[in-house]
Amino acid sequence: MEKGNGEPFYQWSKAVQIRTNLDLVLDWLQGIGLGDIATEFFRKLSATVNLLCIPKTSLLKLSWSTLRNDYPALSAAQLNHLLRNYHLGVGRSHPAAWDPPEEEKDEITNTDIFESFTDHPPLILPCDNFRMQLSQPLTSDAFHKQLCHLRYFVWDLEQKSLPANQRALYRVDTSQ
Repeated sequence: MEKGNGEPFYQWSKAVQIRTNLDLVLDWLQGIGLGDIATEFFRKLSATVNLLCIPKTSLLKLSWSTLRNDYPALSAAQLNHLLRNYHLGVGRSHPAAWDPPEEEKDEITNTDIFESFTDHPPLILPCDNFRMQLSQPLTSDAFHKQLCHLRYFVWDLEQKSLPANQRALYRVDTSQ
């Protein structure tokens, strides 16, 4: 969503692409039973993308109070940042209706817009028919095969990071 060159960088077209991809991720997570956790975790990102997906002509007609009511997941500082950096086109200024009221301006200037992802959802491990004793040899061929694929993947990444003259001339055998 960001161009990062100092100019307004939030764009409708990029937001639509992100919305499409986020929907695919959320649908997949819903399908595997993690929809509620995913919806909560992606709440602010989803609200941000939904706001940026509003067509420019419609967005220009909305006021600060309407946007605050429609996007409560975003703080006043986050909403203000999005609106101030939304690309309206060359030479187009933001409508006065997007200006926050005086009583919110102090909060906006003293509030961080960034989010922390330290409170991510817990890692959920299988709880039915799953037993792995690390002190015992692996007896499942399917599990062993997946470990071999993972080993090859990591090895291949390491090889790609080395200069060409230091790469191994052989490949890890994953057929075991």
